[in-house]
Amino acid sequence: MSDTFGRQLREHRHTAGLTMEQLAERSGVSARAISDMERERSVAPQRRTVQALAEALALPEADQPAFLAAARAGRPKVTAAVPAGCCALPRPVPDFTGRARELAQLSRMASSAQPAPALAPVMTVSGTAGAGKTTLAVQAAHLIGTDFTGGTLFVDLRGMDTRPAGAAETLARLLSAFGLRDDEIPVDETDRAGMYRELLQHRRVLMVLDNVADESQVRPLLPGPGPSLTVITSRRLLAGLEGVHRLNLTQMPAGDAATLLRRIIGDREREAIGEVAELCGRLPLALRIAGNRLMSRPQWTVRHLADRLSDEHRRLDQLIAGDLRIAAAFSLSYTQLSPQARRLFHRLSLAPGADFDARCAGAFDPADPESIEDALDELVELSLLQAHVDGRYRFHNLIRLFARERLAEEEAAEPR
Repeated sequence: MSDTFGRQLREHRHTAGLTMEQLAERSGVSARAISDMERERSVAPQRRTVQALAEALALPEADQPAFLAAARAGRPKVTAAVPAGCCALPRPVPDFTGRARELAQLSRMASSAQPAPALAPVMTVSGTAGAGKTTLAVQAAHLIGTDFTGGTLFVDLRGMDTRPAGAAETLARLLSAFGLRDDEIPVDETDRAGMYRELLQHRRVLMVLDNVADESQVRPLLPGPGPSLTVITSRRLLAGLEGVHRLNLTQMPAGDAATLLRRIIGDREREAIGEVAELCGRLPLALRIAGNRLMSRPQWTVRHLADRLSDEHRRLDQLIAGDLRIAAAFSLSYTQLSPQARRLFHRLSLAPGADFDARCAGAFDPADPESIEDALDELVELSLLQAHVDGRYRFHNLIRLFARERLAEEEAAEPR
């Protein structure tokens, strides 16, 4: 019997007296795929494909081990663990503060990852821009990563870019990180996804898929059975993903927000620090910007910054430190909205009180009342609006200020 899988497949097919089309009909494997395997253009068939062919050929038990072994021999050899430097984790922030409950939840997820046939757990971390999703995922990965003997991989999927990373592109990067050469990586996205799941089936790997645009971008990257853990961060809720655990980040508790600011600037002016934390909406990115701004201006007191932030009309302009801008972070989400959701977003900034319902929202956009709830859902999905109990909604205070700026700039420019 020949040694390669392609030659064995051809010989067994001839022995069974089957054409490629007949074997395809019996096995459910396409005739083109069978042709590629026999001509050794495809040398790495998946396990379920090989099993289907063996059953369709009615191989004697004595011939099956050699047939399966030939298929395994053609599969690419991959490293047992991810090589150092491939899709490496970013550095953790040295002054990470709080989020103890969320870190504990991620640690429990890591402990729940069991060998096949148990399905590998997936955790989505969602929340508004600046809530610290990536920072939390990276911190957790550094803390629990030592439990994953197969390594830790981090990929930024560029979800807010004009051209986010496609699933096929990301799969190629991940397969490459496992040690496959370019010529060993399948061309077809479905085949790449199948190979990726097969590699994860027996490897305890921690995957961090950061900055995801939507469900279609990440669905092919979801693992099958196996001991891996996948953590996904996104501004979107990714409600269309099935069978995943969900973690939604909101603003920090008051004590943790003040502690983070003190860890950045030192323990001084405690009353003013608490005031600055509240004016930043206890949002980690805003707190980081405020702290960095104080550290880069040692002549400023915390009280001076609090006074500058107290002016709502200038608050977002004060939350800038180098290339960090809180308004720019919000703007990336805003550009993803449909025209109606944008219009509603602007106008809801004028809603009285801390929260409102769909009926109140409809009063701000009477031209299209039938689509109000769809627009509200869109705003919630992108974490620009928070859904509360009994069908009520509310803004984070900094996002409300951002919405007011957009109202002043964009609707004022519209022709009357």
